[in-house]
Amino acid sequence: MDEITSRENERIKKACALKQKKERQKQRKVLVEGWRLIADAAAQGLSPVQCFITPQAATHERFQGLYALGKRLSWQFFVVAPKVYDKLKETQHPQGIAAVLPYFTTALDLTERIAPQRPIVYLQSVQDPGNLGSIIRTAAAADAGAVVLSRDSVDVYNDKVLRSAMGAVFKIPLVTDVDMETLQAYCLRTHRRLTGAAASGSSSYTQLDYAQARVLAFGNEGNGLTLPFLQACAETVTIPMRPETESLNLAAAVGIVLYKAWERQGFLYE
Repeated sequence: MDEITSRENERIKKACALKQKKERQKQRKVLVEGWRLIADAAAQGLSPVQCFITPQAATHERFQGLYALGKRLSWQFFVVAPKVYDKLKETQHPQGIAAVLPYFTTALDLTERIAPQRPIVYLQSVQDPGNLGSIIRTAAAADAGAVVLSRDSVDVYNDKVLRSAMGAVFKIPLVTDVDMETLQAYCLRTHRRLTGAAASGSSSYTQLDYAQARVLAFGNEGNGLTLPFLQACAETVTIPMRPETESLNLAAAVGIVLYKAWERQGFLYE
């Protein structure tokens, strides 16, 4: 493996620049940290990848397996001095391994092959990266078909999103920058019923026919789905709550509905 001892190395400079959204979009790459996320990227066959590791982390028992798989995928590995890794790291408790990955989001039309019984989640104007990461993780666990985001939602490549998702970003298709009109056309083309979740929904989420192919839409943490979006929905649903209680956390609300859909499909207890 090549060694990097200078903080001014060009590879390090380009990797550190990816901490900014504008540069991520320009390079169409993302800088990630940690064994789990990088191992999941390798397991999914992601390439090309540049992996940076400290001498101490290179002695970790997990590294030999990662290195062998990475080399089969034509990954580049670099041993970096601790002072160099200090420039790369973003986490408070770094594990000594970071990597530059290519963008892994997909196009909306590629989700048309997803089985109709698997609901697709649409998120409008979601702003909290921790919420988005939790939603992606839950959607993957509950066998949703994909997670689709509006153009003004938080960046899926935000470091906190990736860490909150715990590797689930590689286990479910992610689509970004989809506006309401594009989503409506997609639903018409794929015969999916656009269903909006709202406090003022016309019926309980428990009454929904989950055998119908659906896009389940959820809105901004503070304001929910916009009125024009709700008016465009084929139907709206709500999650019943005790009187005088605050609204549910967005990630919790998405989880409740997705697990009900999965249960109704009969997959939960197989």
